[in-house]
Amino acid sequence: MQKVVTFLAAIMVAFTAFLIWPQKDQSEGIGDAEAPDRKETASTDTNPDESPEPVEPEPFELTLIHTNDTHTVMDNIARRASLIEEIRGASTNHLLLSAGDVTSWEIGRKAQDSLANAVFMNHLDYDGMVLGNHEFDLGEGVVDHGPLSTYVKNAAHPVLGANVDFSQDQFLEPYADYSYTDEPVDGRINKGFVQTVGDEQIGIFGITHYKEVVTVPGDVSFADYTQAAKDAVAHFESIGINKIVALTHIGIGHDRTLAKEVPGIDVIIGGHSHVTTNPPNHIGDTLVVQTGEYDTNLGELNVVFDEEGKIVDHSGKLHPTKNAEIHPDTARVQELFGEATALGIVSYEDFIGHVIKAGELDTYEAFIE
Repeated sequence: MQKVVTFLAAIMVAFTAFLIWPQKDQSEGIGDAEAPDRKETASTDTNPDESPEPVEPEPFELTLIHTNDTHTVMDNIARRASLIEEIRGASTNHLLLSAGDVTSWEIGRKAQDSLANAVFMNHLDYDGMVLGNHEFDLGEGVVDHGPLSTYVKNAAHPVLGANVDFSQDQFLEPYADYSYTDEPVDGRINKGFVQTVGDEQIGIFGITHYKEVVTVPGDVSFADYTQAAKDAVAHFESIGINKIVALTHIGIGHDRTLAKEVPGIDVIIGGHSHVTTNPPNHIGDTLVVQTGEYDTNLGELNVVFDEEGKIVDHSGKLHPTKNAEIHPDTARVQELFGEATALGIVSYEDFIGHVIKAGELDTYEAFIE
């Protein structure tokens, strides 16, 4: 009997040990589809070491408002002012530039021409201009570049001539810097300058040439403009500027050749040929534009640059100035200038004095965007 009791006790101890012994996970090897996938679950969590998606840079949009070969035609100045104001109001980033020959063919009027253009271009708030061949005309009583120096010293914008040597001319040499500047100075002649528009920098340079078909340029001489353009592009690129505009007064055929021979110029705003480009000429990666002559049209060129400075989109148009409204402020300034010149007032200082005496200085204030 004792053996039976001992045997039963052993059985109970063994059974109890079986019940409390750690059991194997029965899901292991079976039912894996229902078990949590640790890798998949972890992938839904934010990884602190994972970089955010790169943000695509915004394209840069620029509007270039331009004129050329206006030749002191003042009839549409007040209408041009209205067009400029309208275009500026429709764009965030803009520049107003002249491709030269702002003075007239009539050499005897050079003194008044130079003063008039300084006054009106300041009033319209030009950002820069290149000297055209007729800015240098001599003859018929005009024996030096005194009138042109009057324009330069009173210009409220940089004047450009990258391939022009003024060193032998007593009237222009005092205003010539022979440099590319990142701090444009009014009333100076530079090879080019850097203009900050919005958050971007634009390199602008100017080249011209002279054909002895009417008069001679006196003590001013001209170097090869193609090499000057190459030097300008090389300079701007060396300082990290990839948006480059050339103001040229060499003629449309030379503009097209320049676009082929000098890579890196994004836009050529030209003059001298008195032709229109509508739509803009597209030569390789370069756009070439001109507006015609005698203030008949105001040019508008809208360009879109990518991050590398390449134009990826553009549109251009010519606005006939005669169709625009008359800007009231400019109309009155034009009347005041007419009164002054009729009285024989030809110096800038005397003209300002005339405006002050007339009690209308406010109408002369720079054109407001």
